[in-house]
Amino acid sequence: MTRRVFLAWLAELLRAMRLWQTWAGPLMAGAAVGLTLPLRPVVRDGRSDYDFIAQASPMALGLVGFVMLLVWCAGLLAPETGSGAVRFYLVRPILRREYVLAKFLAGAAYAVLLLAVVGGASWGVAFALGDLQGVAYGGELVHTREAMFGAWLLGGLLSLLPLWAGASLALLASACTRSTATAAMVTLGVWLLLDLVKHPLGVDAWVFTTYLEAPWQVFVNRCDGLDASWSPMAWRCAAASLGVTLPSVGGAMLVLGRRDLTA
Repeated sequence: MTRRVFLAWLAELLRAMRLWQTWAGPLMAGAAVGLTLPLRPVVRDGRSDYDFIAQASPMALGLVGFVMLLVWCAGLLAPETGSGAVRFYLVRPILRREYVLAKFLAGAAYAVLLLAVVGGASWGVAFALGDLQGVAYGGELVHTREAMFGAWLLGGLLSLLPLWAGASLALLASACTRSTATAAMVTLGVWLLLDLVKHPLGVDAWVFTTYLEAPWQVFVNRCDGLDASWSPMAWRCAAASLGVTLPSVGGAMLVLGRRDLTA
């Protein structure tokens, strides 16, 4: 099973690399980093510019990147089931559930690509135009460059969990429909609905969309010379994200497994 899924995942990545839609997400995420410059200019003035990174990262990845990820993952299954092309892929020795898992892993890899683009763009801009000598207050170094990068990296890796949860939701919607547009609208609608009701209902701590920004808080605090604990935020982020990812991927497997692909 592992080998079949791996080969199907590689085939999916190679196919995706040939599509212009694949590169629209990284391009938009990188552009979002650039658009942060007017809001927080980066100049060489002897002051650390980590706050530019702290502002650019959640906006570019948790907003622009997340939307592009949802739209991209919404097109992983729907076009193939709608056109009947899925029958060609399933001719190979691969089970339907393995096929769905390979699709999800492609979506997960796409999220990692977006994180890499946002990280490279935001840190690159700050390094080229500003100062990244650590955070100092009153002439005393509070957080070193290594500590700041470590906090950003850990926050970025943690932010992948809600991104993967969103990808799994889009995959489930894609499995249930035969149109990428329909799957994308359903997924975006669910996201907006969750954000509308989570605070009034008092369940925001257990809704995965809350953690599109929360993992960056430790890095944000360090930009101000403060520090914060990763707990309990990290555990709640993992629980809320996995609580969506696992049922959604399983649901997509169930839907495709029961679908009549001869129609």
